[in-house]
Amino acid sequence: MTMLAGGSSDEFKELVRSRTDIVRLISETVSLHPHGRVFKGLCPFHDDHKPSFDVNPERQTYKCWSCQEGGDCFSFVMKQDGLNFRETLEMLASRAGLEMPATLRRGPGDSPEKPHLYDVLGWAENEFHQCLLSTAIAERARNYLQSRGFSNAMISKFKLGFHPESWDWLLQRAKGRFDVELLVKASLAKEREGRSGYYDQFVDRVMFPIHDERGRTVAFGGRILPDSTCKPDAKYLNSSETPVFSKSRTCYALDIARDAIKKTGTVLVMEGYADCVKAHQGGILNAVATLGTALTESHVTVLKRLAQKVVLVFDGDQAGINAAEKAIPRFLAQEVDLRILTVPDGLDPDEFIDQRGGDALLELADAAPEAFEYQLRLMLSRFGTTTVDARQRVLDGMLNLLTLSPGIIGTIKEDFMLGKLPQRLGLTELEVRRRLKQLRGQQSSQPSRASERKISANGPSDDDEHRQRKQVVDSLQRTANGDDLLECELLQILFTHPHLTDHVRREIGTNDLRQESLQEIMSLWFDLLEEGVEPTFERLLSRTECLQWKRLLVWIEEQARHRNVTKSVTDARTMGTETAEEALRRVIDRIRWRRNIDANQASKSLLIERPSETAKLTAETRHLLEQAARFHRERTAK
Repeated sequence: MTMLAGGSSDEFKELVRSRTDIVRLISETVSLHPHGRVFKGLCPFHDDHKPSFDVNPERQTYKCWSCQEGGDCFSFVMKQDGLNFRETLEMLASRAGLEMPATLRRGPGDSPEKPHLYDVLGWAENEFHQCLLSTAIAERARNYLQSRGFSNAMISKFKLGFHPESWDWLLQRAKGRFDVELLVKASLAKEREGRSGYYDQFVDRVMFPIHDERGRTVAFGGRILPDSTCKPDAKYLNSSETPVFSKSRTCYALDIARDAIKKTGTVLVMEGYADCVKAHQGGILNAVATLGTALTESHVTVLKRLAQKVVLVFDGDQAGINAAEKAIPRFLAQEVDLRILTVPDGLDPDEFIDQRGGDALLELADAAPEAFEYQLRLMLSRFGTTTVDARQRVLDGMLNLLTLSPGIIGTIKEDFMLGKLPQRLGLTELEVRRRLKQLRGQQSSQPSRASERKISANGPSDDDEHRQRKQVVDSLQRTANGDDLLECELLQILFTHPHLTDHVRREIGTNDLRQESLQEIMSLWFDLLEEGVEPTFERLLSRTECLQWKRLLVWIEEQARHRNVTKSVTDARTMGTETAEEALRRVIDRIRWRRNIDANQASKSLLIERPSETAKLTAETRHLLEQAARFHRERTAK
C-alpha cells in the first residue's frame, strides 16, 4: 500500500480522487453504457424508469437529470453507502492502494464505524474459510459439502467456511485484534442473557459469506450441520441487520454475478444461497439469491439497474408455488420484465441441477412466463372455465393483482394485461374493465398500505442541518430567483475560466452574494487562491465534504456546460456571443449595482431614523447624503 509522505489533507483527498476511476466505481452498482462523451444508466438514488443518470469520465462527476443528484466519487459513496466523509475517504483510499496520513487516521478512542465493521467481517470470513480448508475439526463440514455435491472450485469461489462447535472459538481468535463490542455490532457474537459474558453467534455451521455489490463482506449465512448437538432454533441462520447489512436490499452473490448479468441482460433469483452456489457450479453465472426474506422492491430496484429481465426461481413444491403467488403483486408495476419459474416435478433448483444440469434450468428460465401470464395459468388450472362461477373466480383473482399494484393504473403494461383476459375467459374487454373499476372502487375505501409505508434514505440521517441544506439546494435547482441565477452565473464563469478569479476578488467579495450557500462556495474557491493553489472545479469538489454542496457544485458546472460558458474567446466572437470576460463584466456590474441599491436603502433608513441630525449636517449625515446623491447620478446614467 502506497504511503503519502507529508502533504496536506487536501492534497491527500485530491490524490484519492485522481486515483479513483468514477466510471469503474459506479459500474459496480449501476450498469453503464457509453453515450457520446458520457456513460448513461438508471439512477441508483430514485426509482428511475429510463436512463437519466450520466457519468462524465472527463470531469469525474455524475449527474441525474431527473432527481438532480450529482457529485464526485466521494459524494457517490457517501450517498450510496451512507458513510460520512472520513469513512468514505478511508474506503476509497484503501481501494486505491493508499494509506491514510497519520493526521487523518482515527484515534484509539473513536467509536467503531462502518470501515471497522468491514474490517472485522472480512477478517472473520478468512478465519472461517481457512478453518474449513485446513483444520481437522472441520472434517464433518467438508464431508457435508461433499455430500451436497459442492465442488472445491465453488468452495473457493464463494469463500465458504466453517465455525467449529465451540461457543467462543471466534471470540478467542479476535483477542488482541478486535474488541468484543465490535464483534457484537457485526452480528458475529452476542451478549449472554441474564449473566455477563459473550458467545459466538454461528456455532457448528457451514458459513456462507455475504458480500455487497463491491465485494465487501457485510454478513454471513450459516447452515447447521445435520449431526450437530447444538440444538439450534433454525437450520439456516442469517446475520442480524447492521449498519453495513440490510436483508431487504442485499442479494447474495451479486458481486460475483454482476458481469454475467450485464452481459446477458437477465438475472435468475434463487431462494437460498445453496441453490445459488449450485447454479454457478452448473454454469448459470447470472444467478443470485435472497437472504431468508422474500424478494423486495428494493431488491428489484437494485437488480433492474443491471438487467431488464428478472426470473424468480422457486421450488416446485406447494410452498414454492405459494411463494411465487405472493411475489407477483408487489412487482407488476415495476419497469422490468418479471418472469416466474417453478421447478418441475416438485424439485428444488439444487436437486434439478444435480439431476439434469444447469443448461436444462437455463432452458426453463428462457421459456418462463411473465408474472401475469404465470398467475393466469395457475388460476385457470385451479378453477377452470367450465362454469360461470369459475370464470368469475379467475377474473376477480387476476384483477385483484392489478388493484394491489396502484402504480400500474393507466399504463400500457396494464392495457396488455387486460387484453389477455377477454379471450381466455369468454368476456368482452368492456366487461373486464367495468369489473376492474368496481374492485378498485371497493379498495379505495380501505387504507392504502402504500400510503403508510416509509421509504428510508440510503444516505446520511436527516438532521436539521442536512434537511436545511437540502432545501436550499432543491430551491436553487428548481425555483431560483433572479439574484440566485446571477450568483450562479458568476460561479459558472469561475469554474470554467478560473484564471479570472483574481480579477473577481479585486471587484467583489463573498458578502456581495446574498445566497448563503453560494457565499460558502465562493469562500472555498477564494481560499484555494490564498493558499497559492490554482483554483479548479475538481479541487473545489474534492475539498467540499458536504454531500449537498457537492450536488450543488455539479449542478452549477453542468449549467455552465449547457449554456456553453466554456467556449473560448475566439469561439464566442465567431458565434456572436459574449466572451467569458464580457459575461463576467456584465455579472460584476450587476452585483455592484445591487450593492449600491442596498447601500442607498440603508442610507435612506438612517436618515429617516435620525431627522434631527439631518438639520445639523454632521459628518456622518453628509456622507450619507453624498452616497444618496452618487447613487441617483449612477441610476440616471444607466
